[in-house]
Amino acid sequence: MQVGAFYLPSVGHMEDIQKGMAGKRTDLYQMMLREITEQLQYMDANGYYGCGFTEHHFHVEGEEVSTNPVILDLYFGMQTKRMKFGQLGNVLPSQNPINLAENIAMVSQMLQGRVFAGFARGYQPRWVNVLGQQIGLSDPGAGEEYEDLKRSLFEEHFDIIMEAWKNDTFSFKGKHWQVPTKDIKWAAAEVAWNYGQGCNKDGIIEEIGIAPPTYDKQIPDLFMPFATSERSIKWGMSRGIVPVTIMTHYDVVKEHFRAGMEAANEAGMNYKFGQGMAMSREIIVADTDAEAEAIAREAGSFIWNNFFVPFGFNAAVAGPGEGPWDMPATFETISERGLVIHGSPDTVNRKLEKLLKELPVDYFWMFIYNHMPHDQCMKSLELMTEKVWPNFTDAIGGGKAAQKSAG
Repeated sequence: MQVGAFYLPSVGHMEDIQKGMAGKRTDLYQMMLREITEQLQYMDANGYYGCGFTEHHFHVEGEEVSTNPVILDLYFGMQTKRMKFGQLGNVLPSQNPINLAENIAMVSQMLQGRVFAGFARGYQPRWVNVLGQQIGLSDPGAGEEYEDLKRSLFEEHFDIIMEAWKNDTFSFKGKHWQVPTKDIKWAAAEVAWNYGQGCNKDGIIEEIGIAPPTYDKQIPDLFMPFATSERSIKWGMSRGIVPVTIMTHYDVVKEHFRAGMEAANEAGMNYKFGQGMAMSREIIVADTDAEAEAIAREAGSFIWNNFFVPFGFNAAVAGPGEGPWDMPATFETISERGLVIHGSPDTVNRKLEKLLKELPVDYFWMFIYNHMPHDQCMKSLELMTEKVWPNFTDAIGGGKAAQKSAG
């Protein structure tokens, strides 16, 4: 199992966000860059797989200032040596897929392959509808037709990105895109004939290609956050994409895992239960259970209950027959239902042992809410690295998990 970190990221600590307009403050943005750099350099030296950032725009409030995760990938990738960096995820419906394929390919070259890619459909109309208005995402802007359009754009944009990464040149004709467009008469046809490809004998462009390609033409590891429906999981698994679940009810997640496994095997992958899957949880570790709970109460709970729950995200902790607004928006809800795992190293080890025995995964993404105090975050990371993760993966801390399995 590989372990990575997922950041929003937040700008400012809780008290800064509560004062208002934290996202507009340079001092807080610079603090975010410094603190996450130190956290990632520690993870980079200790065997962690990678780090992903979300894509969200217009967050003047400060809680999700991640306008371009690809640029963040490059910045933090330049501060590290081993980890991979990517997006969890880029919102495909509102993106130009060819530009995005180019941008990720450039970062792949600059970091010499230390990249992965993650794609999402998007759920925040404040920015998805504004940035996507020219492709119809502002009209109607909500409802079943709107969701169908987002799904259609997501799937077509994914296909275009794969074509751009897999081929020197390509053409594509779909519902939303024609690549290239018709009848492009290329003035430099002789140059294309002599040194490139994609231009026919009449000087008309028939195919285009991105340059540079990804590093050594590698297809990055692919992720899909956050997979909450069986349909999405099956779609992703059949294409070699790793769905990332934040669902917490064992019965719900087991059915998702089974559906994903079946879809992967129908595509010829011969997966076992949990293979090709990922999950994300917030984990807070401190010296004692009481100290960890005190930290956790003012960590992810603040962002989750104030900024995620209004969009229906408590569906992640719902059981069969429950809706996203059936549970109170409290720390107790996400703690008792397992979205945040907190405690001493012994307590967290016990909780993770039960979780991963029931739901084995290939990737575990630690949801890190970096508005929590930096010293507490670093202490939690150190305890996880030294006393928790070595019991579950031999990628971190000298292979204790492998030794335990062999014993």
